[in-house]
Order: sequence, then C-alpha cells, then structure tokens
Amino acid sequence: MSAILFDMDGTLIDSEPIWLEAEIEVMAEVGCKWDQDDQINCLGGPMDRTEKYMQERSKNVKPYGYFGTRLEEVMEIKLAEKLELLPNALNLLIQCQNLSIPTALVTASTGRLMRSVLTRFPKDIFGATISCDDVVKTKPDPAPYLFAAERLAVDITQCVVFEDSLTGVESALRSGAQVVGIPHLVTMPSDPKLRVIDSLAQIDIQQIISWYPNLNSKVVSK
Repeated sequence: MSAILFDMDGTLIDSEPIWLEAEIEVMAEVGCKWDQDDQINCLGGPMDRTEKYMQERSKNVKPYGYFGTRLEEVMEIKLAEKLELLPNALNLLIQCQNLSIPTALVTASTGRLMRSVLTRFPKDIFGATISCDDVVKTKPDPAPYLFAAERLAVDITQCVVFEDSLTGVESALRSGAQVVGIPHLVTMPSDPKLRVIDSLAQIDIQQIISWYPNLNSKVVSK
C-alpha cells in the first residue's frame, strides 16, 4: 500500500501570510524590522532555525527561546482568527478518503500549532499527524516523512509527498518518496523524483493517480 503525505503550512493552509504578519509583529516588539526576504530564509524549517535567525537579526536582545515561544503564542491567536484552507485542499483530502488512499499531515510546526490547525479539518481525515515534537530531527531531515510512513505502515518509496518549501522538498526527497512541489517565491531543484505544479487547485485525485498509478490499484487512469 502507498499513501499521500501532505505538508501543512503553505501546502494545505494559507498560513504563510499569517506567519509573515506574526514575525513582523514579534520583531517589532523588540525594535527590529522583518520583511519577506527574512521569512524566505526561514520558510519550511524548524522553529529552532527561525529562533537562531531572529536572535542574530535582533543582536540577541532576548534570551534564547524567547522568539519561538512568542511566535507560537501570536500564531495560535492569528490561526484561530484568520486561517483559511488553500483552494481544493479539503476536496483533495476527501477524494483520497473516498478511495481509501491513506494520508498524513507532516509539519515542521509544533504540536500545539498543528493541533490548532487540525480543528479546521474533519476529524480523522488524516491517518497520521506528525509535528516537529514527534521526531528528534525535523525537516530538512527525512525523519518526519519516514515516521509518517511507519505510522501508516506503508513503503515511503511508494508514497507521494506534497511540499511547498525547499526545506520540505529536501526532507521528502531524502526520505525516498516521490514529491510534488508547489513553489512559493522559490525555485525548486531539478530531481527525477520531483514534479512541480502551480497549486493544488489545478489537480484532482484522478490526475495524481495518472502520475502515480501505484497509489490505488482499484482506480483505472484514463
């Protein structure tokens, strides 16, 4: 059996603008500026990388760990108020469920933020959910995707991963999965296991199965 594994931020949910807003707000609190270029430097990575970057940009005005904690507090509020799913995200998940194709949510965000986001999805829509709290090393390490495949009892080399960041794509490729990249302000690498699309809105499960027939042997692609 194989599965489809989804990144969260920027792939299923329109959270990157919310992250930018939160980062600008948190840095402004300590008298520092933050822009989209700063966000791109942290995109898709673990909070520890963002923490280190913010510490450097602010000249270490706060104890280590301050920015991660503060960002999580601000993001939890903003996600509750502003979060929108990206077009076709929920429909694609429901199509997978209807065809009994296992799915997992795999994010470098904390468990706290992941659980907040999960309230916007139908219960049990994912067969497994993996946050940075569930692994020793998170993206770009392959561990999150390997663990998701283990939880679903599937072969990672037969799985398809949807990712929007270079960090996430690296993690997925290193795991051995096939990858569909959805670039946002970045150029995706060239790799035989990587296919690039503009957005989830341009595809459906039949299109995905035509690319990766092993996902569901019960469906015949035309």
